[in-house]
Amino acid sequence: MKVLFLANVFPNVIEPTKGVFNQQLASAIAREHDVTIVSPVSWVQELTAPKPVRAELSSRRDVRTDRMRVCYPRYYYTPKVLRSLYGFFYWNSIRRSLTRVTTNCRPDVVVGYWAHPDGAAAVRFGRVIGVPSVVLVGGSDVLVLTESANRRRRVADVLQAADAVVTVSEDLRSRIEQLGVAGDRIHLWQRGVDERFVPGDREQARRRLNIPIDRPVVLFVGRLAPVKGLDVLLKACAICRKRRLGLEVYLVGDGPLREALTKDRDARGLQDMIKFVGARKHEELPDWYRAADVTVLPSLSEGMPNVLRESKACGTPFVASRVGGIHEIAAPDDRLVQSGDAAEFAEAIQQSLSCRRSGDCEPRSPMTLADSARRLMTILSSVRADACSRLPRRA
Repeated sequence: MKVLFLANVFPNVIEPTKGVFNQQLASAIAREHDVTIVSPVSWVQELTAPKPVRAELSSRRDVRTDRMRVCYPRYYYTPKVLRSLYGFFYWNSIRRSLTRVTTNCRPDVVVGYWAHPDGAAAVRFGRVIGVPSVVLVGGSDVLVLTESANRRRRVADVLQAADAVVTVSEDLRSRIEQLGVAGDRIHLWQRGVDERFVPGDREQARRRLNIPIDRPVVLFVGRLAPVKGLDVLLKACAICRKRRLGLEVYLVGDGPLREALTKDRDARGLQDMIKFVGARKHEELPDWYRAADVTVLPSLSEGMPNVLRESKACGTPFVASRVGGIHEIAAPDDRLVQSGDAAEFAEAIQQSLSCRRSGDCEPRSPMTLADSARRLMTILSSVRADACSRLPRRA
């Protein structure tokens, strides 16, 4: 099959760690199928990026390998305002690129990751060229964007218009049905985990990362953004300090709250406990999970976070907010707490560390990237076959 994939959540030279899971998925699919990715890059990010980075992006607008092609058109939009019109801005930013990449290679299906605006463009372009469209829902596009009435209508319209919707948890399936999508058009699918996420020696991992061997280590991996609830984690750390737990807390990732969180940490006197590691390459993450005693995710909203599945694959339990589909992957050694409750979060961290010391935690083998890609392609193939069966037959 030939797959056209639209996703603004995808690595580029400005944000090389953005949406790595989408890159991995596309690469896994490309082992057996032809894949073209159109991944718009924000004009604001381009404008504010260092000159050498901008120059590199300009020279890499169209990247090709044997069975995969990635195009990075510039995405023009109005920052923070008129968000209900982002579908219009997105479409007009990428339509020429879509026409160009499909002129000699018509796709069999168009997939949009993120309901709006990517999904809106996928549905529209699918209709233009006469092929089925599928929207892959990640989480916040249904859980957060829909808090605005205008964007809720846009998201609902897109999901109802798509030939099929693919999602990663039962919780999201239920939310999608509430937006008026028929249940038989919603497909549940499990995202795969890179095979490099396996258990390993904790002490050796800590030595490689140059972190203390003899202290409890708490790990956060993700974007430093409001939805991740990191203010709650800082409050929980202050409680742990009062209990004299002697933690080392590492925040792996970057984002718009980095400066504010650093000031909050310093104001609480937690400089020696909490370390901001910054963004790290995907291949470095297994050692971080292996080095940790517990991975934490105090999010206000989630779909099915891959970081927790990666952590479990490495044999490290998690403490997370009871939101989205997280409960669907929680094991007895994991702990779920009320979102926003710092005291409960601190207690759960302490309990998890006690469990970790007792050796009761076991790694969980998740679905591989290859198997996940094949299952998604099975869904896409069935959607295409169903669309073809509805075409009028020639006499």
